[in-house]
Amino acid sequence: MINRRACSALLVLLGFGAASSVDVCSNWMVAPSSCPEFTGATIKGKEDRSNAEILSGINFAGSVSFEWKASNATIALPNETRFTLSLSGDVAPPKGGDVKIAEGAESANIPVMFTSSGGYKTAIFIIADSTGACPTVQHTFKDARTEALPYIFDKGVVLVPFVIVFIIVPLTQNVFFGLGFAAWLCRTIVARDPWIGFLDLFGRALNEEIKGYLGEIMIFMFLLGGMVGGCVRSGGIQGLGDMASSYIKDSFLAMMVTYFLGLAVFCDDYANTVIVGSVVRAVTDKMHLSREKLAFIVDCTSSPMAGLMPLSTWIAYELSLIRDAAASIGYTHETEYILFISSIGKRFYVWFMLFFVFWNCVLSVDWGPMYVAERRARAAMDGSGVVNTGDKSIQDWEEDQPIRMKKNIPARWFNACIPFVCFIGTFLPFLFYAGVQKVTMPVATCAPGCYGDNEITWDSAAKDILANANNFAALRWAAGVTLIVQIVFYAVQYDKTRGSRMTGCLLSPAETIEAQLNGSKLYLEGIVALLLAYTYATALRDLGIATFFADALGDTLTPTTLPCVTFILCSLFALSTGSSWGTMGVFFPIAFVLAQTVTQEPINSDAFTSELETTLAAVLGGSIWGDHCSPVSDTTILSAMSSQVPLWDHARTQIPYALLVGVISILFGYLPAGAGAPGPLMIIIGFFLIPVFHFGLSKIPNFGGPIEVYCAEVNDCIGEGPGGVWNSFRKNYK
Repeated sequence: MINRRACSALLVLLGFGAASSVDVCSNWMVAPSSCPEFTGATIKGKEDRSNAEILSGINFAGSVSFEWKASNATIALPNETRFTLSLSGDVAPPKGGDVKIAEGAESANIPVMFTSSGGYKTAIFIIADSTGACPTVQHTFKDARTEALPYIFDKGVVLVPFVIVFIIVPLTQNVFFGLGFAAWLCRTIVARDPWIGFLDLFGRALNEEIKGYLGEIMIFMFLLGGMVGGCVRSGGIQGLGDMASSYIKDSFLAMMVTYFLGLAVFCDDYANTVIVGSVVRAVTDKMHLSREKLAFIVDCTSSPMAGLMPLSTWIAYELSLIRDAAASIGYTHETEYILFISSIGKRFYVWFMLFFVFWNCVLSVDWGPMYVAERRARAAMDGSGVVNTGDKSIQDWEEDQPIRMKKNIPARWFNACIPFVCFIGTFLPFLFYAGVQKVTMPVATCAPGCYGDNEITWDSAAKDILANANNFAALRWAAGVTLIVQIVFYAVQYDKTRGSRMTGCLLSPAETIEAQLNGSKLYLEGIVALLLAYTYATALRDLGIATFFADALGDTLTPTTLPCVTFILCSLFALSTGSSWGTMGVFFPIAFVLAQTVTQEPINSDAFTSELETTLAAVLGGSIWGDHCSPVSDTTILSAMSSQVPLWDHARTQIPYALLVGVISILFGYLPAGAGAPGPLMIIIGFFLIPVFHFGLSKIPNFGGPIEVYCAEVNDCIGEGPGGVWNSFRKNYK
């Protein structure tokens, strides 16, 4: 660096004025005789996944780093346009022209778009000096994973596995084959070799998924299946159904109890699906409610409630994403928690889906595949129609189940109720216990489950404790305690008429453990489906589907259309990957940057905050919408397993309803809100519009219609549609 005083003196001697020489030298960041040299380069997708494949025809984010070294070049005056960064090779010229580089800068960004695909392509970064004092330098980009030129895929290739799943699964009605084939296809595309793709899928990918969150979910599902197995074997589930039928006397009340129980268990979506589905299944079976309808109510109250409530296991993840995304655009006007709370009034899909489930129960009308399932359930007066058994009779289907009630024992409701109460009663204390721990690492680098940089104690706010909690650990602890309680509780119910010693127990410890092991098999299909779904989703992300969707936004967005487009893209990504959390993680940074790009308001202003809240709500809503439409979603799979309904039967009956609510959310939620309409007003309008659309579709001949309200007390139907619901009120609440 040249001394500033010497610089000024030199310029005065050369004929510059004293004042101008001071100004020039004060802006002289490096010696004019310093020249740049490349130190590295990266090319990343818009979702900032450095290991994603590169696609042609899409602008990727190119970033180069360099250092400045002394040169024997002739001294020149500082010039802002002196150094330029350009591209060469199999790439298009950067949109907007070459990038100007300030002298002394350590890095620069430039959009990179490969123009061809199907092979190893070249991208050359070039820095030129317009004065000619420094030589032109260039750097050829190489894939950091292979130290070779990058292989470029056509951007349309990412849609192939995505589309394949939605072709194979309906044709074969087998989710396992569809997911497995699509996962292998993704790995084959990345490896460009079907044999290597096969080896990668079964030799590495499946194992890698088990090491992460999926491993925690699998253990919990095995424990929960054991708990349910004990309840079934002890006669508790049968007794619970018998007892509940004396209070819940018809199918309408069974739906409403399921709905409100789903709203009550809002702290965690996984706990919600498995608790509600397992507890009420015996009751809904007696009321001839199809298990497809049960799974729908369970699924569509779990994620919406967990994502909506400010006290849930979702909030830690959501707040950390909001905070990091806000920091990336320099937004400091409101805290992440205020943004979260303020967005609740604009989460149209979540509100509209909860409204739809309510009106579906109250009106007692259905359409599409759900109409067929409900008619099937009501048609069989012996209750055998609650589940689609295919070519099997209900007796043969029940015989194939891994666990049944022990013979010659009483069916007592408390043998199921007490374990479930134990599980729920210990889960919340364990959740708070898991949340009270010290966190010393920032959110961006700490392990999953941590929250913030502060010490969390019992004196901390409840929201911070819950946000810091590891919900998987709390669920496993609660399930473990419940399994132990079952072993003791069933053993102490001794009746000497059943035999001596252990044979006199309702269930001996050995029998309870055997029942728990057999009960774990109830969720085996769900665990396999989750494993394949997670593997497929990871492969699809690595292939670059997020980059594809993000690039599809284009440059035509406005503040009015941004929430709507964000909602659609998030739903497509969640639909393809089956992960609402994964969708939020990918699209939060993208959505905030886009909001900053299209806004006409100052970043830290009330007007921009309102736009940001709507966009934030669109990300959260789209993530859950795609989750509800996806047969590979974790909550879809868990809901099907807890309701004991085939996965494809659950998916195909729920998708039409989720699609309708999604379209209503766009037309009467995100589009008006993007134009400035008040969110609460649109939510109120949606509450009254949803039954109109739902009832109207049920009037289409041979497509929908009213559903009979079955009353177990008279072993017959007491009416259909709204009339049947009214008869239920008159009969039960005289």
